Amino acid sequence: MEKPIQILSAYEYKLQFLPCINSVTLQDKSQLQLYKIEEYLKQIVIPVAPYRTSFNFLLFVSEGYVKQQLESENHLIGPGQILNIKQGSITRSHELSPDVKGFYLIYENDILSSISLSRQDQIFLTSDPVILLQESAYNCMVKTFELLDAELHTDYVQEEICLTFFKAIMLKISRQTSHKPLLSMARELYITYKFREKLQQEHKEHKNVIFYAQQLNISETYLNKCIKKATGKPPKQWINEICVQHSQILLRDLGREIADVAYELNFHSLSHFSRVFKKVTHLSPSEFRLQVLNQY
Repeated sequence: MEKPIQILSAYEYKLQFLPCINSVTLQDKSQLQLYKIEEYLKQIVIPVAPYRTSFNFLLFVSEGYVKQQLESENHLIGPGQILNIKQGSITRSHELSPDVKGFYLIYENDILSSISLSRQDQIFLTSDPVILLQESAYNCMVKTFELLDAELHTDYVQEEICLTFFKAIMLKISRQTSHKPLLSMARELYITYKFREKLQQEHKEHKNVIFYAQQLNISETYLNKCIKKATGKPPKQWINEICVQHSQILLRDLGREIADVAYELNFHSLSHFSRVFKKVTHLSPSEFRLQVLNQY
């Protein structure tokens, strides 16, 4: 059986993908780290195998573009765009343009908690992984990243100043959301945010709605009501879709047997996996793999 998708720490990520860094930077275990794309990421050997990270990170492009896979979707991130990749998400870099410039920001969950964002801002930050900055916000964002970069690379880093710049970046991203939710839906949106966060972590082991309701200390009926109201889809559909998205990434590895993919994602049987896969994609796993083969 093939190895499961790796979960990389910040150290492992830098060791594998940033060959030009010095030993001091490699050993840096700070919860907030910032690197210029043009100085570090351009050395990545493309394409790379899918991976997960134990940290969150932002890709902010100021020139050129980055083509990055997040779960089963490919995103082309150009000037003025940010891709926010949450801890545990499946991702990989497909392409970086020769002229690409921008910033790569690593941030741990603890550092995000320390800046005390409102519940609503937390929801906005995870509502869409791709953020297109308004023209009026773009120059401000570039300057803030530059200030944070300068502060993080001084001889005597002042954490409070770094956190202030980081909070400014996250708030600016949050406030770019063009469709603010109604206050009357705040409770449903918060439950949806917590459900999706928990689902990202647990979908391999837990595929029953009742598990997530228990984790959130609410009834299964109420969870169904909240998720359906906020997203238009019931939680079971969310569970099936994220499992299938994960399986699609694994199925692209032609060295894996379909049965091994079903086993790795903890489906009861190959037939169960095939039923769920077809329900979501309208294709069998074999038909999906045939499509992949035809792309080459």
